Amino acid sequence: MGKLGKILLLFLVFICVILAGLSLFVHFYLTEDRVKALIIPQAEKTLGRTVQIAGIDAGLFSGITVKDFRVKEADGHTDFVSTKEFVLRYDFLPLLHKEIVVSKIYLDAPYVSVYRDKGGCFNFETLAVLSDTQPEKQKSENTGRPSSASLPLALTVNEVIVDNAQFVIRDALKEIPDTDLKADLKISLDVGRDLASLRYQGDLRFDADTEYGKLRPHIFGKSDFDQDRLGYTVDVNLEEEQIRLSGEVKNYAKVPEVLLDVSSDSINIDHLLVLASGLPAEAQDGGKENSGDVKTNSTTVPGPALPPGLKAAGEVRIDQTLYRGLVLKDFLLQYGLDKGILTVKDLSTRVADGQVNSKMKVDINRPGLAYDGQFDIKSVKVEGLLASLAPKAKDMISGTLQSQLTFSGAGIEWPKLGDALILDGTYGLHDGWVSNIPVTAAIAGLLGLDELNNMSFEDLDGSIHITDGQMDLDTQMTGKHVNAEAEGTVGLDGKLNLPVRLHFSPELSEKLRKRASVAKYLADKTGEIDISLKLAGTVTRPYPTLDTAGVQEQIKEAVRKKAIEELGRAFSEEKKAK
Repeated sequence: MGKLGKILLLFLVFICVILAGLSLFVHFYLTEDRVKALIIPQAEKTLGRTVQIAGIDAGLFSGITVKDFRVKEADGHTDFVSTKEFVLRYDFLPLLHKEIVVSKIYLDAPYVSVYRDKGGCFNFETLAVLSDTQPEKQKSENTGRPSSASLPLALTVNEVIVDNAQFVIRDALKEIPDTDLKADLKISLDVGRDLASLRYQGDLRFDADTEYGKLRPHIFGKSDFDQDRLGYTVDVNLEEEQIRLSGEVKNYAKVPEVLLDVSSDSINIDHLLVLASGLPAEAQDGGKENSGDVKTNSTTVPGPALPPGLKAAGEVRIDQTLYRGLVLKDFLLQYGLDKGILTVKDLSTRVADGQVNSKMKVDINRPGLAYDGQFDIKSVKVEGLLASLAPKAKDMISGTLQSQLTFSGAGIEWPKLGDALILDGTYGLHDGWVSNIPVTAAIAGLLGLDELNNMSFEDLDGSIHITDGQMDLDTQMTGKHVNAEAEGTVGLDGKLNLPVRLHFSPELSEKLRKRASVAKYLADKTGEIDISLKLAGTVTRPYPTLDTAGVQEQIKEAVRKKAIEELGRAFSEEKKAK
């Protein structure tokens, strides 16, 4: 062996002796009782709570193992925080290069209990460490230096494992859902020498049972994340209802970009409403503090309450939705949010044997919201809608509805909503009937024709324009026994100012002549009668009257024609006599 080899061998032996000596020193000096004496008093002083440790094992190379660590509640008996085992493993050699490499941090069955009493105080608020937060903050501000200084050594944590973590939340005021959550976490960290260079990645799995009033949803899911992105899948089971939330959040620490998709095979809204009725009263009415704010809601601006620069997008897909007996199939809602503008790119569903489509933009930066969009209806059976949404009217009107509407407005409360609403569009109702609606009943009573209170029609078409709380209506109806035209206004408050012109078939015209002798002057050459009416009153209490000016003009014209016919006949007879 050469001289250099001997020197290296001696150096290695020297290093081994030093390490062995250090290991023996740590083993014999850092005994369990001595370590407890160093840790427990300081921890109790910092937390202001009783701290218990069943066992500690510390070694130069093996790291630190803490068994059955517990922090008690203020009563000194129940557990506030606990863990069955805490293990810290590190690599020794990187210390020579000014690097701390933690190979493993392991927590077995950590437990945290959060409780709020009837006075509104949480159990963690009495921790001594929280009372020191403000002085430390002030100290940092007074020194003029940031509280997060750079680290003297680079820190890397290869693996953090948390198994069977349990979080328990209880609220004596019942304003926060009681929750039992279990979770498993794996994460790796590379801190470097300051927090600005922090890098991490990991995954989380959780399972939670909550109770809020009569609601007891079961929630479970998973997430994978790093410093730039968080992906997630969350399933919510509420009795028979199941909903999945999935997506990701990019740049969540700065300017978040959220992708949120919602999907479900079937949702029963009626069932959800029944369950919601079991919520605490504060959750249903927004609490007593907000009960007097109903009138001011239309002036609030929700946009500034969102995180600055928030972007969001996603879609809602539900194969079948049930609401008040109405079945909606293939419900789809695609949306985006950017700069406080919510865009509904596509809203569509199949309902009542037809299809409904819509697009919309909502500006949440403006008080009370501002919105515009379009709404299309194709081949929807009106009686199918009314049977669910307005059962009292289900036997009043039927037919296949087509409609194209554009709208804009602001506000979500009446009367502001009605005053700001602007709507334009066309509609068509085909192969249907009307029966016992207030308008037809009133006209039937005026003219003495019961047939008008139960009419079938081939087409009922028209256009509408709404502005300043008033609807301009232009409509035409073609039926077997009656044709009708109406052009006037209907207020959103229900007030009517609607001239109507009716054209009767020969059969109804004959019945009308029998009831009113003047009707014979209103018939045309074919014997069919036209009558002009004016509808006043309200939609629910209409008041029809004859358009006397129009009727008088019709009678004058009929008398004039009759006089001319009689004169012609007289001249003809006189010529024959000569």
